[in-house]
Amino acid sequence: MVKRLNFQSLSSFAKGQALVDDAMSRRPPRSIDLEDALEIADMRDHHSKLMETAVDGVVDWDTFDIVEFGPLMPSIALLDSVIDENGDQDFQYGYVGGSINEIAQRPLRGLKLGDVLVGEAKDKIIAEYAAALEGGRPRASVGRVTISDMDWVHYMRFLYPVRRDGAVNRILLVMLYSL
Repeated sequence: MVKRLNFQSLSSFAKGQALVDDAMSRRPPRSIDLEDALEIADMRDHHSKLMETAVDGVVDWDTFDIVEFGPLMPSIALLDSVIDENGDQDFQYGYVGGSINEIAQRPLRGLKLGDVLVGEAKDKIIAEYAAALEGGRPRASVGRVTISDMDWVHYMRFLYPVRRDGAVNRILLVMLYSL
C-alpha cells in the first residue's frame, strides 16, 4: 500500500497560512520544521528506525536495513551525490519507488535531478539536497510536483543524509503525495 497524505494533512502544517502555489511558476519547495512534518505525515516510527542506524543525524548505510521500511518502498528513492558536466553538484537516482515514478510519469533510475527538474525550483531543490548532506541532518519540505504534468500534486519530502563508503554522499528520500 502506498503511503499518501491527504491535502488537509499536508496543509495543516501551515498554522493559518494557506497552502497556495501557482503551478505555472513552478515555485521552489518550502522547508518546514522536521518535527511538524513527522507528526503530519505520521512518520515518527519510521524516522525513529532511521535514527537508530544514524550517527550524528546521518544514516549509516552499513547498518541500514531496507526490510524495515517495506511499506514505504513505493515512496522511497536513493540519490547519490555526483558532479555534473558543468562541474556542479547534482544527485543521480538509483533505486526509485513506484509512486515516485508514477508521479514523474517515467522511470527516473539513472537520471539526475538536474535532468528532470524545471523552472525556478530546479536550483533550489538541488541546493536543498546538498544542504541535507552538508548539514548532516534530516530535512523536510513541501511543494508542488515539477517533474511532470501532474504539477497540481502537492508533496511532502523527507531528505535523510546517508554515509556510504566513509563519506556522506547519498540521500534517502521519502516522498509523500496528496492527490
